[in-house]
Amino acid sequence: MYSTWLSPTSVDRSNFASATVAHRLGDKPSTATRVALIGLNAATADGVRRQLYAHYWDFGNLEIVDLGNLRKQTTDFAIPLLRELHSASIVPVLLGDDEHMQRAQYLAFGELNRQVGIFAIDRRVSLRPEGAEEPAGALDAAIHRTQSPVYHLAHAGSQRHLLHPALEYVFASRHFESYPLGQARADLADLEPGIRDADLLALHIGAISWSEAPAQGGYHPSGFTLQEAGQLCYYAGNSDRLSSFGLYGFDAAHPGEDAQRLTAAAYAQLVWYFLHGLSRRAGDFPITLTGMAEYVVETSLAGRLTFWRSPRTGRWWVQVPVDAYRGEARNRLIACSYQDYLVTSKEGKLPDRILQAFSRY
Repeated sequence: MYSTWLSPTSVDRSNFASATVAHRLGDKPSTATRVALIGLNAATADGVRRQLYAHYWDFGNLEIVDLGNLRKQTTDFAIPLLRELHSASIVPVLLGDDEHMQRAQYLAFGELNRQVGIFAIDRRVSLRPEGAEEPAGALDAAIHRTQSPVYHLAHAGSQRHLLHPALEYVFASRHFESYPLGQARADLADLEPGIRDADLLALHIGAISWSEAPAQGGYHPSGFTLQEAGQLCYYAGNSDRLSSFGLYGFDAAHPGEDAQRLTAAAYAQLVWYFLHGLSRRAGDFPITLTGMAEYVVETSLAGRLTFWRSPRTGRWWVQVPVDAYRGEARNRLIACSYQDYLVTSKEGKLPDRILQAFSRY
């Protein structure tokens, strides 16, 4: 079904222990398949597979297939494949190097006429401010698109010395979310609601400390630890809304063999924690509101607000006021935290993230 776009991986699975990922992956998708591994660059992806296949399986009955590697590493070639996977409710896990392949992740949703939320993790904001003489960024196709532009962007891990000053205006005017590296590391759990509101997550390996993923290009010592990035990937996997996951930034031309292996191992660990989170999805919003607890709060700015809590996970959402609502129904509830509910209920004021989210309507 997907062979038009893909060629098989050359990695032999028979050499791995029986309880590992290698022996639980399928080769052909079925109606039960929920996840598909796809290499955007064969050399990079196969290096990651050699590390990932050796990890032990802890994903229950999750049906995962390894579809192999993309035959052509171009955005236009990848979009139809990703569109077909989304239509079949299969989550693609993309193993790439060129960050510009992120465009395919977004544009595949655009062809389905979906309002798309993006969560990007990178040391830079890979976006060219309008009118600036800068190289095109990986996010340009989503943000500067006139037809079906991105619904929302949240970005984590940016470093001040690598941030174009004009991007602050872009984020403020579009009500996008930004979690600079210091703020993000201070409280990783604060990023979970933003990840839960996203349809896709794109992680550039340059967001991780160079010492833990050295084949990333350039010399940038600061970043998330691999453990912290793994936690964010778990949040992404555990979100019932998120339906596309991509890793980028691997420097395949890096001269150090050890550096390449270590970075491939970092990719594999991030994928493992994403799958671990996905295997433990609870099936709450946006799948259903059935059984969720409702809390009504009076506020000074937005009047009466309704919060929802899932008894299955303890996660919270707040409902956009009806008179301010437009767009797809699944965007009517905004992910938030218990702390957001407490602040709103006790003080009658809206936390900054909720106020910013309401401003998008």
